[in-house]
Amino acid sequence: MKWLQSKGRRLGLLFPQNPNRSVLKKQPPVTGLGDHHKFDGATGQIYSESTAAIQTSDDSNWTRQTELVVGPEYRNSGDAHSFVSTTDHNELDLGAYHHHLDGLKNTRIRGAKGARSLQDSAIECILHNISDVTYEGISCLPLSLVRQLWHAVSKRCLVSFDTWLMFSKLLRKQDGATLSLHRYRQAIEKPLSSLHVYTTPLTSTSFEFITSLSITSSVDLPNLVKISKIVNLGVLEIINDTTKDLLLPVSDRLLRAWHMSTLNDGTFRVLRIMRLWNHKELTNKSLAFINSFPVLAIYDVRGCPFEGTKIDTKNLGWRSNVEPNVLDLLEAACVERTMIMRESMGVESKPVRRASARQLRDDATTKKMPRAETQAFLTREETCVRGSPIADYDKMQRKVNSVIKREKAVIGHDMVWMFLDNSIHSKTRALETWEFTTYTSFARIGELRNDTDLARSGVDIGDDAILVGNDFIPPVPLVSLRLGPIPLELQVNKNLHKPFYTSVYSEEFDEPTFKYDPKEKHDTPSSRTLSFIRIKLPPPVQKKLKVTSSEKSPSVVSANAVPIASDTASTSSLPSPAKRRRTSIMKNKKKNLGDMLNSFR
Repeated sequence: MKWLQSKGRRLGLLFPQNPNRSVLKKQPPVTGLGDHHKFDGATGQIYSESTAAIQTSDDSNWTRQTELVVGPEYRNSGDAHSFVSTTDHNELDLGAYHHHLDGLKNTRIRGAKGARSLQDSAIECILHNISDVTYEGISCLPLSLVRQLWHAVSKRCLVSFDTWLMFSKLLRKQDGATLSLHRYRQAIEKPLSSLHVYTTPLTSTSFEFITSLSITSSVDLPNLVKISKIVNLGVLEIINDTTKDLLLPVSDRLLRAWHMSTLNDGTFRVLRIMRLWNHKELTNKSLAFINSFPVLAIYDVRGCPFEGTKIDTKNLGWRSNVEPNVLDLLEAACVERTMIMRESMGVESKPVRRASARQLRDDATTKKMPRAETQAFLTREETCVRGSPIADYDKMQRKVNSVIKREKAVIGHDMVWMFLDNSIHSKTRALETWEFTTYTSFARIGELRNDTDLARSGVDIGDDAILVGNDFIPPVPLVSLRLGPIPLELQVNKNLHKPFYTSVYSEEFDEPTFKYDPKEKHDTPSSRTLSFIRIKLPPPVQKKLKVTSSEKSPSVVSANAVPIASDTASTSSLPSPAKRRRTSIMKNKKKNLGDMLNSFR
């Protein structure tokens, strides 16, 4: 009886299935070897097969290589666990930064529901061929579409130097531009080509950008001499890693060659920072050559044998110091400048508080301010408001003091400062990139000088200053390139705070315990820290008038006179009348001697 059958069977009899309908059958499990495993039926052997890209023998196309310009990933970093949650820095929240990074990785353009629009399809096609896009081909597009392209390129992490330069020219002067359009960084851990392969694209005679070059790998002397051809070089860093068998040929002779190039060819016009570390052949004799660099502000010679310096640097306009963190000195100079401006304006003198320098995020929005209003911005009342104290600072200090009192022979002052520095500044340390110190120092020098040094060198700084939050950034984009690995000096305690004054007194102890002792041995690889700083610009080079050869009298100056620099005037100006008479007498003597010798033939 059919009604006694199961419900499924009865429904099958009442509604028979379509015989043409395909019936899904259970497939047997796949027991293949995989895509990269192969089986040789003749021999019965199983082997793996993989495809690898051909390794290039040089870095001739390094400008087309993509780099992650949004910053490092700290999800697996040990610094991420040392964040101080009580510090009031909402803009640097670690979770928000990770969310920002996640939004920039492995994303694609997605439109609304339905088929992709023609515009999105066109953008997708451009992204697949972004390395072949030229400035002329993209400059004709509407700015709204260019912004959308830049946003998509940043999400795909397809930002190479050529791509960044193309979008930076088009978008950085627009309102709402991000900081990523004003700076670029790239590190080549193992350079394969000669130095000129990297420096040629970094050279801009029109100062569209300023170059920051860091060299930590082996480079021969002729290539180092040719660095002077980078007319837009603003930061030069050559560090000799003492932990490796690496010897860079940086010496007094190299400084003298750059000195002659500056006098004869007018090179290094925008060089503000020069860091030459751990070079045994660089001595105090090089101080005689640094005054030829017109806008040089920092000459850092850490680890170089400058023993027994006989040159009075104060008379040359320089101030020497042994503070390992030069950036803190520039920060203090900015505060001192603000207080001097307040006093000159007749404003009530109040202590100015300024937060220590921290890493600026690439997605931060820039804003413009007329340069005439910068003084009022720096001296506003908000700068005189006391900041909130760091939570648990007294607790940390009491703990360190008790440890020192109990184990004074074991723990040195370096370890104490390292502990406090990591505890207080751990949040900003985790976000710092390798060029943070040089980039921020370059910006602080521009703030102290109001970028007049760049304007004097022929750089178009514009009528507006550029800010990110409360920090001024360079008016011209800065491109940072590092050739070689990060040396040990920049990895360990790269921004260690060690002031020479005594720290705050604790409630339990009346004696200061954190006073810096210059006789104490340091734990850093380079125990000798020495740098020379010159914030005040030297007087501009006096110019003289070069008289053309068409003039008959040297005392008369015609309208065709050409101005020349005073350092080349001695070789190009006309000689004195007495010197011309001596020259004519010598020519006559040579001529008479030649006639006499010919008479013997």
